[in-house]
Amino acid sequence: MTSGVRLQPVDTLFLRDGTPFVAGSAPQEDVGSLFPPYPTTTAGALRAALARSNGWGGQGRWPARLNAVLGDGPNDFGALKFGGPVVLRDDEPLFPVPRHVLGAGGPSDWSPRALLRPGPGAACDLGPKVRLPQLPPVRDDGRLKPGPDKWLTRAGLKAVLRGCLPGENQVLQSRTLWRNEERIGLKIDRITRTARERRLYSTRHVRVARGVSLGVRIDGVPEGWTLPCDRLIALGGESRAAECRRWDAEKLVIGAPPVEVEATGRVAIIALTPLDIDRAIAAGEAPLEVGGGLDVVSACLDRPRGIGGWDSLARRPLPLRSMLPAGSTLFCEAKRPRRLVRAAETGGGLVTVGMRTEWGFGLAAVGAWPRENDKEMSR
Repeated sequence: MTSGVRLQPVDTLFLRDGTPFVAGSAPQEDVGSLFPPYPTTTAGALRAALARSNGWGGQGRWPARLNAVLGDGPNDFGALKFGGPVVLRDDEPLFPVPRHVLGAGGPSDWSPRALLRPGPGAACDLGPKVRLPQLPPVRDDGRLKPGPDKWLTRAGLKAVLRGCLPGENQVLQSRTLWRNEERIGLKIDRITRTARERRLYSTRHVRVARGVSLGVRIDGVPEGWTLPCDRLIALGGESRAAECRRWDAEKLVIGAPPVEVEATGRVAIIALTPLDIDRAIAAGEAPLEVGGGLDVVSACLDRPRGIGGWDSLARRPLPLRSMLPAGSTLFCEAKRPRRLVRAAETGGGLVTVGMRTEWGFGLAAVGAWPRENDKEMSR
């Protein structure tokens, strides 16, 4: 059964990245938060909440009878599979601006101007198959840059998937959706009730704007199980609270891929959550196993992120893995375009790519390569 839940923060959230936060391991100064959190955070919180809603007391391992559904430990998810998290505004999903979308302007007035697309083969030491992304002829190409901390509405993402530019009114800035708040903390000696020496730290929490929340799709919850809805659950560091409510996961549907995908076999895979794939795949040295196989011919990527997690049974952090961040774009050629299109249609225009997809990693949209010129891109 497919279900959707919306996680609405009650107050601020402390959502860490992969930076160590253990006394003595690193400077405990200005430890930041990220939003949206990585899938490890939401998947872990929802697995624990599902266990509590179905008979677990909250201490130690959950009952063995729950293992068939919830799994056992961080590497066994049982029957569950998560999709997301995605940022919601008034229950409608928002998506990171893909890396191949370039725009002009500063942090507060950035607007899309052009789309990168694979160029011709380049003569280099990596071989003749290397195709670097290139710009179409545009007037202000010297000032164009990607749009980090920018978000697209569903209509904006659909335009990009057709190979067109999104409208300026379809782009939102992170600062209108959430903001950071500085916090100072110290450790108290329980006997003397005074501050412990060398135990001062500072953190940055996230406070979301009104109407902003997180949406997660959950597959594999059996009929008869109780979802952890209409209650508070712990989310992220410091056991900060979020209200869990039902959410219509059908709102995540993007729609069938453009007809150009099947006609040409040229596919743009746009990551909506981080991608856990081998370096050889991103470099085009091995096929991407989705929809009958895809050959990566070019890519627009940000630097990889070290993503870990927390093993609550062993009470230790999970090893960091380098992953491609959300917004990464892989330009591919499909070996079996029809099969890929059918797979995407089954998923509402979405596919799962790479490893650890049961956590929520590798959720991606399927689109066409950008159009050839400005007039076509604006259609």
